[in-house]
Amino acid sequence: MSRHRRKLIYLLGFMGSGKTTVGALLARELGWPFIDLDATLEAGQGMTIRDIFEQAGEPFFRQIEHAALVEVARKEPAVIALGGGTFVQRPNIDLIRQTRGATIWLDCPIEELWQRCSTMDNRPLFRDWESFSKLYEQRLPYYRQAEFRITAGGRPPEDIVQEILRLGLF
Repeated sequence: MSRHRRKLIYLLGFMGSGKTTVGALLARELGWPFIDLDATLEAGQGMTIRDIFEQAGEPFFRQIEHAALVEVARKEPAVIALGGGTFVQRPNIDLIRQTRGATIWLDCPIEELWQRCSTMDNRPLFRDWESFSKLYEQRLPYYRQAEFRITAGGRPPEDIVQEILRLGLF
């Protein structure tokens, strides 16, 4: 685990784990820009993530996601909230590691994630509990590769931000 000062922070985790909320608060605390990768993709394509998936398919989405990640990774310092599947793609993992940014997994119990996400209609890769839990289990091994793990379940975002700041990386 490297202890040099970091200029990029990548927040990763499953949908509903709080990446956007925590990321925005963390960026404000650090005085750094905040970049939500999903919002960047939506703005660039002029449509929602769900629409991109439905109209162009997941392979196309993953291509533009990687291209967007390449661009935002050049903007340091920055706090970057990754999409739920970004860190599952090998080219993205390799790129993130090359930037020497800190990877922080916001780990949240699946029941809490389901509760947060079940009312949202903008999540393209799940329709029900079975698909949700299957996707979660598929992604866990990748999330576990993050440099740092922060327990995010049942905690206020401000507490999570303070725990990240205590890592002393920035």
